[in-house]
Amino acid sequence: MSSSPRLREGTSNLRSAPLGFRRLRTRGSGRWLRRNVLQFDAGDRRTPADFSRAAAGVAYLVRFYYLFVFFTIAVSFLEYGKAFRGHLPTDPLWPISLLNYLTGTEWLAHVTAISVAGSTVAVLAFTFPGALVWRLGVFLYLFLVGAVNNSYGSINHGVHLYLFISFALLFLPPTSAHRERMPRKAAMTYIMVFWFIQSIVLFCYSLAGYWKVMGNKLALLEPDSLVRILLARLMSDTIPVPPLLPLVASQPYLTQLLFLGIVYTQFFALFALFRPHLHRPFGMVLISFHLGSYWLTGVLFPHHIVFLAMFLLFSPLAPARFHFFGLAQSLPLLGIPFRLWCKHRSRHAANSR
Repeated sequence: MSSSPRLREGTSNLRSAPLGFRRLRTRGSGRWLRRNVLQFDAGDRRTPADFSRAAAGVAYLVRFYYLFVFFTIAVSFLEYGKAFRGHLPTDPLWPISLLNYLTGTEWLAHVTAISVAGSTVAVLAFTFPGALVWRLGVFLYLFLVGAVNNSYGSINHGVHLYLFISFALLFLPPTSAHRERMPRKAAMTYIMVFWFIQSIVLFCYSLAGYWKVMGNKLALLEPDSLVRILLARLMSDTIPVPPLLPLVASQPYLTQLLFLGIVYTQFFALFALFRPHLHRPFGMVLISFHLGSYWLTGVLFPHHIVFLAMFLLFSPLAPARFHFFGLAQSLPLLGIPFRLWCKHRSRHAANSR
């Protein structure tokens, strides 16, 4: 009994299903990325040329990142000699134990040679960001610095964010993106890697905001909660009185409002990953948080400020122009009334035609 043409066609499609499914999945994921991540609504459409320009902007930020790594090595923050404390690690982590098993650890004492090697690969990664070998060299150098630094019985998180970002940059395609037009696949890969880096940075702040909310709960709503937090730290750490503490104590309601804004931004920082309208505003608020923390507690994270500027304040995915309603609708929870109002206005405009 012969089969119908429709049945034969269905059987043929079924045989080629894996390849077709892969193509459909790739195209579907690309459409999901463009619609849900790289734009907020239908009024924020982007063309392939926009994606190419965004990818070129990401490539310039990548080069600046490796230049910043070289600078931090030069000023001794990431210098290997600062991690190596004059003798072999006393409480080695698994990377150092693995090195000891494979090659021995005596060569770890060559502080100058390892520091020069790290500086060299950072400069080469800045000059040739499309070459995987130099990006891999920077990652391995940072991995070694972090492993040695944390193998003396204590854990220091100062290198971790550098390490995570360098790991994400290993997925960049081996192509030059320093031009306005580039292949679509390469452009989307650059954007996805940049999105990955943003998720790493923003997750750190969302985690900090989560612990602030869970640790203080309703106490955050009290008008003097910030003052009590600062006074408790001042009494426990025997540090000099911060210059802004008298101002904060004299204006409790205003400072409490700013403090709640900081906690809100930190708690919902990860939402900015999906809403490009929030990249620059959230970046500015988080940078202000670090500066305010320095003036209130004396603690400064300059490297985090640079990362916020690179990956949020100068985000190539953010809209070229500031849109108030785009920002208002993008705000988590607070943007719900704006979104409802805009939907009502568009529905009313459609009915009046």
